[in-house]
Amino acid sequence: MSHEQYVLSSRAKAACIAASVLAGTLSVLEGCSQLDQLRSSVEVPDDDPDFQAFSIVQSETDSLPIGSVRKHWSHDALAKLTPELHSASEWAAPIALPACKSVVARFGA
Repeated sequence: MSHEQYVLSSRAKAACIAASVLAGTLSVLEGCSQLDQLRSSVEVPDDDPDFQAFSIVQSETDSLPIGSVRKHWSHDALAKLTPELHSASEWAAPIALPACKSVVARFGA
């Protein structure tokens, strides 16, 4: 795979993740985490507003059990954090959803 193909593949993956967030099949917090991890491989400028939004959400929620790490947490601990996760999702949505729409428009098929 060439470097250009890798970047295009990463951008397509970012668009897919963003579309999943918009469709409600992936949580906004998990989506932001995944999109933040893709930042360098999609080759956007450091000041890209969409990926800055994902980075802000990730930075503010990185202590919460999001994504695959949840399987390592006890059911009781997760239950206690449910209100905090819900609050974080509500806070993140107005930041992340416009950025997700933009990523789909920029990198979607």
